[in-house]
Amino acid sequence: MPSFKRHFLVWLSALILVSLNEVHAVYDRLPLKSLEYSDTKIIRVREEIKYNLQISVSNLDQKDLVHLRFLVYKVGPKDTFFKIMARTGMDLDTLSSVNELASPQDIYPGMELLIPNMRGVYDSEEHSPDESTRKKVAARFRISPKFLYYDDLRKSWFVPGRGLPKEEKNFFYGLVFSDPLADEGRISSKFGRRKDPFTKKDTFHGGIDLAAEEGTPVYASAEGEVSFSGTRGGYGSLIVLKHGLGYETKYGHLSKLLVAPGSKVKKGQLIGEVGMTGRATGFHLHFEVLRNSLRQRPIFKGHV
Repeated sequence: MPSFKRHFLVWLSALILVSLNEVHAVYDRLPLKSLEYSDTKIIRVREEIKYNLQISVSNLDQKDLVHLRFLVYKVGPKDTFFKIMARTGMDLDTLSSVNELASPQDIYPGMELLIPNMRGVYDSEEHSPDESTRKKVAARFRISPKFLYYDDLRKSWFVPGRGLPKEEKNFFYGLVFSDPLADEGRISSKFGRRKDPFTKKDTFHGGIDLAAEEGTPVYASAEGEVSFSGTRGGYGSLIVLKHGLGYETKYGHLSKLLVAPGSKVKKGQLIGEVGMTGRATGFHLHFEVLRNSLRQRPIFKGHV
């Protein structure tokens, strides 16, 4: 037997789980410096992923998984989401779920990505660590309860060998949100680093600005509920919509607010009009997408 394979099997045997109570995520935070297939950490994590996938997908209840752990990879200037996915043996669902990415464009040079040693996703519905919740999550994903990990840091269940639900994939591929100005505006400021128009300092712009004439109709980018409709600091007249899976959208600098807090809105419903209230240099809509209170790059048809 080749030396590497023999050592791997010995090491694998030593990490087999023997107690249900031990099934918690372990944040070893081991650094991954290279994506080369010859890198020993890449070889090891790909072997573990292959083994864990076989067990979890086949639902082999009489066997155990290699304990869940994470590598940390710092994104390089030439890296893409799909390159990292392929080199590490990940899949789209795992890489996006573990790192709470809203789209493949969310990664950037210097960003630290978590690479687990098994494919799977975090459950977005249940957050309690008790045994009744474990059984409930297991039944929904049709997997043995012994395979579920409760992540104490994230307060969520990690489900090995399973994928994202269709709704979450639609968010990830930019199929949920639509242009809030229905092609009536032009992008005057993009998401990311820019010079502040007032201070001229380098700052982070957490949304996109869509320049348009005063009074241009503003539509709900996705179905949701109005969580705020009023005045808020530099946003001026602002509407905030809550959507599923922790997503929110913000519509700032409006001249008119046409929906009230607590009301339900459909995708494409008129909610306001373009203005320049608050901290603005001209008529435009400031549009933001957030997930779990973190700003995401707005993704909709015609804009990436």
